[in-house]
Amino acid sequence: MEKSEKFPELDKGLDKKVAGYNNISYSLYELRNSANNFHTYDPKNYRNIMIKKYSQIYNCREQIVPLNLLEEVYGLDWNFVEKWVQVPDWFYSFYNIALNNYQVSNLGRIKINDTILLQEAYKDGYLVISKENNVSEVNNHTVEIYKFISAAFFGKPNGKDIHHINNNGYDCRPNNLILIEPEDHSKAHGYPVKTNKKKYKQL
Repeated sequence: MEKSEKFPELDKGLDKKVAGYNNISYSLYELRNSANNFHTYDPKNYRNIMIKKYSQIYNCREQIVPLNLLEEVYGLDWNFVEKWVQVPDWFYSFYNIALNNYQVSNLGRIKINDTILLQEAYKDGYLVISKENNVSEVNNHTVEIYKFISAAFFGKPNGKDIHHINNNGYDCRPNNLILIEPEDHSKAHGYPVKTNKKKYKQL
């Protein structure tokens, strides 16, 4: 039985619209369907294929990502322009990490002082700054990359959750992220994320 069938309230209000990057609007129903593209329980070999594919972009250390990679990984063409944005100062105290000069891009890359940093897949299916970076300023390996990017492109979460639209934690582009209320996050996945934990503790 689907969890949303067991708890039908998760299927209520799916026509609600939420705004993402560049004010693109999504219904919770659309977010739920797109979140079915990837799952945390996908086989390890499939995850490894995904990591290999997307790391061609997020671990590309060239200043300009080659067009063939943009086409292969994201279906982008020569009209695409990579945009770099400074990670705001509030982010560092918010996540209790040292203030630093991080920048992130709309391709999900991260750099410090013009050095593009390697990322690595974390055990729960997200990306963090790799320990293999030989950069003295880098001292954080625990805060997920999508949080850096959300802060730079969307600002403070103000109690909202950061949702990966296609549920792929290796795609941290801002157009794959959206800030939504915890209850809506639950509905987008079809199961509880943060809301009413006691009520859904059997899930």
